[in-house]
Amino acid sequence: MSDSGIKARLQEAMKAALKARDTVRLDTVRLLLAEIRNAEIEKRAPLEEAEILGLLRRGIKRREESLAYFRQGNREDLVKRTEQEIAVISEFLPPPVTEDELVAIVQEVLAAFPEKPAFSQVMKEVMRRVEGRAEGRVVSEVVRKILEAG
Repeated sequence: MSDSGIKARLQEAMKAALKARDTVRLDTVRLLLAEIRNAEIEKRAPLEEAEILGLLRRGIKRREESLAYFRQGNREDLVKRTEQEIAVISEFLPPPVTEDELVAIVQEVLAAFPEKPAFSQVMKEVMRRVEGRAEGRVVSEVVRKILEAG
């Protein structure tokens, strides 16, 4: 049973953080590895890369929600730490798709259909091609804009 690329990178990052005595990075990476381990136990099988990416994205989303509450409560210490945690998690995500790349992918998908496809058909194929490098909301806006225009 080999580790996935992201999981292996997280384990290496944990070792490096231990040596550097970087507590925020170490705590964040340990928490991510624990979440992955728990998900694997729940699934009773190793997670795929896409599932691990989903876990990382949910971790960022949770922290972004927490940031709003911390800012409301004027908890600058927690704001700073949470921003650092988001930065650490972001390092393990693939670079997001630019809007130009997304438009090109959508047009490529549309060209593959002989007649005007349904919105859901286009969304399904585009989301498969971007493989989690773009949020569904953003993809939806671009697809809708292009379908309405042409």
